[in-house]
Amino acid sequence: MVNINYQLFGNKGFQLRLRLYKDGETKYINVTKMLVGDIQKKHWNARRQYFIPSCPFADQNNEIIFSFRRQVEEQAASWNGSLYGLMASMRSEKPKEKISMLDGLMSYVIDEKRKERHEDGTPKGTYENYVKLKKRLEEYCEYAHIKYKKLAISDITEDFINGMFLWIEDERGGKGAMYISKTLHATLQIASTMGCFDMKSVERCKWKKDKRVSEEKFKTLTDEQCERLKKMPLSELPRNPKSNIYRDFCVFLMCTGQSPCDAITLKKSDIKMVDGKEHIIFKRRKIAHKQDKPCAFPINDTMRKIINKWGKISSDGYIFPIRNKKKLASQKTDNGDIKHFNGRLNNWLKKVGVILGCDFELHTYTFRHTAITRYISKGVSTSYISEIMGTSEENCREIYYNSRADKQNRDLLLGVSL
Repeated sequence: MVNINYQLFGNKGFQLRLRLYKDGETKYINVTKMLVGDIQKKHWNARRQYFIPSCPFADQNNEIIFSFRRQVEEQAASWNGSLYGLMASMRSEKPKEKISMLDGLMSYVIDEKRKERHEDGTPKGTYENYVKLKKRLEEYCEYAHIKYKKLAISDITEDFINGMFLWIEDERGGKGAMYISKTLHATLQIASTMGCFDMKSVERCKWKKDKRVSEEKFKTLTDEQCERLKKMPLSELPRNPKSNIYRDFCVFLMCTGQSPCDAITLKKSDIKMVDGKEHIIFKRRKIAHKQDKPCAFPINDTMRKIINKWGKISSDGYIFPIRNKKKLASQKTDNGDIKHFNGRLNNWLKKVGVILGCDFELHTYTFRHTAITRYISKGVSTSYISEIMGTSEENCREIYYNSRADKQNRDLLLGVSL
C-alpha cells in the first residue's frame, strides 16, 4: 500500500510537495509550480491538507492539489512495484503528443473528466462544466471573429480572457461568469502540468472569485415556517401526486442540512450505531475526494419516522424511493434521476414558499442554510455542526448562518443591561 500526503518543505517561502511512501521507499513530487498566486505558509492547513479560504485563488489551488492527488491515488491503488516504477508509469500515461490547440485540450480534458466516478460508481458529472466552457469559448470566438478551431493554447492571453469576461458581462448579463472563470482556470492549469502552457502569463487576469459571504445565508425559514411545513395537511400543500414524499424529503433536509444528492443516495446500510446512538454515516458527493472522514449525523425522531416510512417501499437498499438500480442502468444523462427529482422538487417548492409566506423563492438549498442557522442559534457548537455537515466552521459562519434570524441570541443581547 502506498501512503500519500502533501507536506511543506524547504525554508525559501512556500514550497509544497506530494510525498509517496511504500515499504521504506520515499518519493516526492513538487507541486509548487502548479499553483497560482502569492501563497504563504500560513495559507496551508497541514492537518486537513488544503488551502484555507484566505489563500489567493483558494478554490482553484485546492482543485489543483485534490485533482493531482486523486490521479496519483488511482495509479497507486493497483500498483505492486516500486515507487520509482509507479512514477515512471504516471509519466508515460500523459498524451503521447504534446497538445498545442485549444480544441484538442478541451476534448482531452472532457474525456478525462468523464472517467471520474463517485464511490457508488456513478459519474461525477464534473465534465459538464467543461462541456459548457467549450460551448462558451466557441460562442465568444464567433463574436470576436476568431476561428476557434485554429486557436492555439498559447493564444489564451490576458487580453483574450479579459475580453471573454467583458463579453459575458455585456452579452450574457454576467451569467455563468463564476463557473467559466473556475473551469477555464482549471483547464489551463491542466495544460500547465502537461507542459503546454505557462500559468504566469495569465496571473493578472480578472478571474472571478467566490464571495466569502453568501447572499443566500439571509434566506432561511423561521421556526414557525418549519413547523408549519412539517405538520401541514396534504390538502393544503400544492396539488401534486408526489407532495407526500416531497414534503418528507424537505423535512429530512431541514433536519440534516444535506444537499439533495446526498440524501437521495443514502442507503439503509449507511445507518450505524455510534456511542449507542443511530447515525447516518456519509461523505458529501461534492467533496468526497477531499473529506478526511465521513460525516456522522445523529438520527432524531423526525428523521427516524421518515426513514421507516419510505424505507419500506424503496428499492435496492435506498432510504428514499427515488433512486434504484434500474433507473441507474437506463437513464440517458449522468445522474439524471437526481437532476430530474431535484428540478421537479424546486418547482413544487416555489408554490410552497408562497403558502409559507416566504419573501424569497424557496429552493432545496434553503434547508441547509435553515438547518445550520437553527442549530447554531439554539446553542449547538459551530465546530460540531461543521463536522456532522461536512463543511468548515468558517463556511458555517460566513455562508450558512443567518444571524438576522437568530432570535434567541438577539433577545439575549437585548436583555443585557448597560
